[in-house]
Order: sequence, then structure tokens, then C-alpha cells
Amino acid sequence: MIPTSESANADLSAMPTGEKNILNLIAVRLLCAVGEPHIYSETAVTISCGGSSFTAKGRSVISDGWKGVWRAYSDSLKKNPEDESVPELPKLTEGQVINGVGASVKEGRTSPPARYSDATLLAAMERAGAEEFAQIENAERVGLGTPATRAEIIEKLTEHGFAVRKGKQIVPTEDGLELIRVLPEQLKSAELTAEWEKQLGEVGRGTLDPAVFMERIASTLENLVREYRDKAAPASPTLSRSDRPAIGKCPRCGKNVVDGKSSFYCEGYYGNPRCDFALWKNNRFFQSKRKEPDEKTAAALLKNGRVHMTGLFSERKGVLYDATVVMDDAGGKFVNFKLEFDNKNKKIKRQ
Repeated sequence: MIPTSESANADLSAMPTGEKNILNLIAVRLLCAVGEPHIYSETAVTISCGGSSFTAKGRSVISDGWKGVWRAYSDSLKKNPEDESVPELPKLTEGQVINGVGASVKEGRTSPPARYSDATLLAAMERAGAEEFAQIENAERVGLGTPATRAEIIEKLTEHGFAVRKGKQIVPTEDGLELIRVLPEQLKSAELTAEWEKQLGEVGRGTLDPAVFMERIASTLENLVREYRDKAAPASPTLSRSDRPAIGKCPRCGKNVVDGKSSFYCEGYYGNPRCDFALWKNNRFFQSKRKEPDEKTAAALLKNGRVHMTGLFSERKGVLYDATVVMDDAGGKFVNFKLEFDNKNKKIKRQ
């Protein structure tokens, strides 16, 4: 986002405060982006004392560059910018002996790092794997995901029950911790993403055949599945759901159907081959009837393929009625339902 030439002719004093502040921020960011580089020299020293080695770093600014613009803007808001300064070291020479050095022991307690919020997790994803991506020449991006997909990744983790929001905090669930434990180390590191980004760059420059790139990815995944297939399954009762009581049998494959956070689903849902059978609790059919299937309803549908329900809502007529809900499973991604009425005992209640 950049300001246009129209802002030069506009009466900024007449703008609402919020809009003016945002425009100023955009303008300052543009000046920083096209400003002179911030140049500094950094010194690192190793000092030996009492048989132990200590290190210290110092930084000296040579040219303030774009940071001077940002600092001036922050000062105008009476807000201190993020202080990334490193104290400057005195002049030192190799082999120099420093006399009169004092030492003291201070006892204290450290606090654990705060749990992630949406904002801090997005920032961490942006910085993740910086060292790995730094090794890629002309890397187009760094971090995990892209600015357009990072928020979506977090939403998918919460949607599938691997993390939950507690206030502003994002906390892993039991499933999430178990998934982290059984995932191959290679998939948990940003190094693999960085390596694939490097090869994608080679494809873009025409130095690597796209077919070879895809073949390497397929080979990597095949090796990971082959290596971890037998390791993860027995040690992952949470993900396999084998520890959860069954409420019925899957009409597609005959395995147990268990109660999950978002659905009643087949234990083969995470298997190989996979069974996609699931009775979703937020199913549109039941939502339109202002009902949510509970364990008793799901058990009846699995056993008999139908269940009699009372107090169903008619969106068209605005009344409540009783009917039999029939499961109509055609084997697709979602299970369908239809209604059957006993006209003799049909009950309608006006709201």
C-alpha cells in the first residue's frame, strides 16, 4: 500500500484522526522502504576469566539510514521504537589484559515465555526458519506459509482440534501434542520447506526440470511414510481414537464410529486406506432444523439408518414438527439426510 499524489492536494487536517494516522503510517513505511540502508559495524569479543570464556558483542552505527526516519516518526507519537541497539564496546586489542574486574552473583527466577496469541504466532511464523532461508540465494520469501495463508493455517489447526483459543491465547490440545510427537522430525523443521523453495527457484530459472522436482518430493514423502508408518500408529492412541468408546459401526467399512469434537466419525478417517464417513455436528441439514445430532441420535442412525425426532423447525412455515430423519449415504464426502412423515401422527406446533 502506497500513498498517491492526491494526498499532496488533500486537506489532511480535515480528515478523521484514525484515517490520518493510517495514511501517515503508510507514508512513513514507504519512506523507510525506499530510504538509505541502515549501516553498522558489529564487534564480538571472547574474554577468558578464571578458566571460563565469556563473550560480548558491541555495535556501532555508521549510517542511521531508514531507521532515522522510523525513529523520528515514533518520537512524534511519543512511543519508543523497538530497541534493537547493542551497546558499543570500548576499544580492545587481541591479548589485552583487563585488570580490576569485579563479579557478583545474583539470584533470580525466570518466567516461562508467554503463550502465543494470534498476533505473536503470525509474527513467529514470519520469522521461522530464518537461518535456513538465509542460505537460499535470492529467496523470494522466508518463514512458514505466506502473508495470505498464515492466518488460514492457524484456523485449520483450531478447526481440526489440534489447538484451541483460550481468551487471546492459542493452546495445543491433546491431539495437537500427540501429532507433534509422532510427526517425523524432517516435517517439523523449516529446513525442508527452505530446501523445496530453493529447488522451486531452480525450476523458475530453468536449471531444474519440474518433473525431477516433483519426483524428489514424491520420493521424500514415500520414504517418510515407509519409515514412520509402523512407528506412529501404535504410539498414537489419541490420533487413532482407539481409546474412545464406539457408538456404532461405520456403514461403509465396518470400523467403529467414535465421538469427536466436530463429528461422529469412522476410526478409518485417519487410516490408510482412508474412510471419509463422518456425521458432522454442524451439518447444514440439522442446522436448518435447529438441531444438533447428539450421541444418542448418531447411534440410532448408525444402527437403524433412521431416527425419530421431535421439535424440528420448518424454515418455510416457521413451525415445529415431528418426523423421522433417514440417513441417505451415497458414499461421498458428506452424508445426506431426508425426512419421512407419518401423516396419521404428524404433530405441528405453532411458534
